[in-house]
Amino acid sequence: MDKFAAILKRVEQKKEDYDTYGFEKLELSAFNTFFDLAQEYDGLENLYIVSVTVPRVFLGLQSNLYTIDPQTEAIQGVANSHPGLDYKKDNVPQYIRISDVSYQHGHAHIVPIHGKKTPAGSILLHGSRNVIGIFEVTRADHLTEAELFFIRKYVNRIGYNLYNKFLAEQNIQHLKFINNLVADIEHNVIVPNLQYKHYFRKIRKYLNTNKEIETGLDSILDEVKSVSPDLYAKISEIVEEMVVINRSIFDDQEKIERHYKHASLFLETLFRPDHFLFGEYILKKTPCYLWKDIVLPQLEEYSDRFIQQGIVVDHTAKDDKRFDDIVVRVDKGLIAQVVANVFSNAAKYAESVADTSGNSVKKIDCRTSLMEDFFGRGHHGVCFHIFSSGPLINREDAALIFEEGFRLAQRESVEGTGHGLHFVKNVIEVHGGIVGHKAEDTGNEFYFVIPA
Repeated sequence: MDKFAAILKRVEQKKEDYDTYGFEKLELSAFNTFFDLAQEYDGLENLYIVSVTVPRVFLGLQSNLYTIDPQTEAIQGVANSHPGLDYKKDNVPQYIRISDVSYQHGHAHIVPIHGKKTPAGSILLHGSRNVIGIFEVTRADHLTEAELFFIRKYVNRIGYNLYNKFLAEQNIQHLKFINNLVADIEHNVIVPNLQYKHYFRKIRKYLNTNKEIETGLDSILDEVKSVSPDLYAKISEIVEEMVVINRSIFDDQEKIERHYKHASLFLETLFRPDHFLFGEYILKKTPCYLWKDIVLPQLEEYSDRFIQQGIVVDHTAKDDKRFDDIVVRVDKGLIAQVVANVFSNAAKYAESVADTSGNSVKKIDCRTSLMEDFFGRGHHGVCFHIFSSGPLINREDAALIFEEGFRLAQRESVEGTGHGLHFVKNVIEVHGGIVGHKAEDTGNEFYFVIPA
C-alpha cells in the first residue's frame, strides 16, 4: 500500500472513530481551542497554562499538570488551573505516580501523558517508559464515563504538543551547544594550530644550517686528509653518520609537515562555522588541478600505509602528468577528504588476487579522466576512479554501499563505522556530482564525477 492510500485509509478510520466517540459540541470546541492556542503561543510555560485553562473554561474542571524528568523520573508540578504556573512545584502529592494507565484516587482522576515513540524520542524518553507527564483532574467523581473518556483523549492532545515542544526546546539547546563548541574549536584548536607553521619554518632553518655545516666540514676534511690520515678517517666516519641522521631528520620533517598541512586542511574545512550555521555543507570553491592539487597530496599521505599493507600503487597513474591539465572548481578541503576516504577504504579492504601471469598481487590504481558532455551538451565532467584488488562486491550490496552505516557482511572483522562512503556521497552530491561502483575482474572500482 502506498503512502497516499495508507493515509487516506487512516483519515477514513478517524472519521469513523469520531462518529463513535460522540463528543459534545462543547468538547469539540475545547479540542479546537486547545489546538489553536497551542500553535498561537510559543514556549513550554504557555503550553502548560493552555493545558489547564481549557478544561477550566469549557468544562468547569480544576486540574494540575506535572512533568517528569526523563533521567531521574522525578515528578514536578508545573501548572494549576487556578493560580497558574509553579503550583505544587516542590510539593507533589504522594498519590501522583508514574503509571502507564489512568487511575482514580479519592475525588481525583489521574491520566498519564504519553510522548510519541519516534527515534528522536530517545532524547527525551529514557528507558522503556514513554510517559512524559501527568494530568490530574482534582474533582472528577461526578464525571460520567463519556466525560472521562473525553479527558483521556484531551490529554493525548496535550502529550502530542508537549512532546513536540520538548523536542523543540531540546533542539534549540543542542544548536546553541554546537555553535559554542564550534567557536571553542576555532579558538582553542584551529587558531593555536596555526602556530606550528612558525615552528616548522624554524626547523627548516636549522636543518639548512646543518647542511651548511656539512659543507664546511667537507672543506676542513680535505685539509686534514693530507696532514693526518688517521684523524681524517675518524672525522669522516662521524661526518657520514651526521649526514645520515640529518637526511633522516629532513625526511621525517617533510612527512610531519605534510601531515600537518593535511590535518589542518581537514580541521579548517570540517569545522567551518557556516556548516553549522546553515545546517549543510557550505562550499568555498576555488579552481585547482584535481590530480596535482588534491589526489597526489593524498596519495603521498597514504604512501607509507600502502607500503605497510603490502599494497602496490599503479605508478603509471601516479606519475602521469597529463592529469594536471584537468581543472575543477571545488571546495578543495572537502574533495581532499573525499579522496582520503576512498584511499583509506582501499588500504583497509584491498586483498591479494592472482594477476594475468598467475602471480599474487595486492594493488590499487587510480586515475582521472575527462567525461565530455556528461552533465549535458557542453557541460563536461571530471571522473576520479580508484580500483582495489579483492573479492567482488555483489550488485545488491553495491546498491547500498554509499548509505549511512552500511557495511559488507564479509568485512565486519575490519574496523569501521560505515560512514566514510556516505560522507563521500554527500560531498560529491553537494558539488552537483555523482558516485558509483563497478565490479571488475579482480576487484572493485569506486568513482565519482564532478562538473569540470
